[in-house]
Amino acid sequence: MGKVFKLDHYVDFPTLDAAEMAALVQQFAPQSDADALALLRANFAGSPLSMRGAALDLLMRRQRRHNAERYSPR
Repeated sequence: MGKVFKLDHYVDFPTLDAAEMAALVQQFAPQSDADALALLRANFAGSPLSMRGAALDLLMRRQRRHNAERYSPR
């Protein structure tokens, strides 16, 4: 991924919940969990670690669900 992307506008971080943080990070389409974590750290440094962890968990669950939809057992 190289350089971490930053949001173009200021967001009032204390008002964001984990789902909103995950949605903002998802705009950058991170290729791995590590990329998503780097984006969370860069863009939400002022947010509590527990909130960033919850957002990462949501992103990981979305990825697992997306991958599961492509699997079709016979």
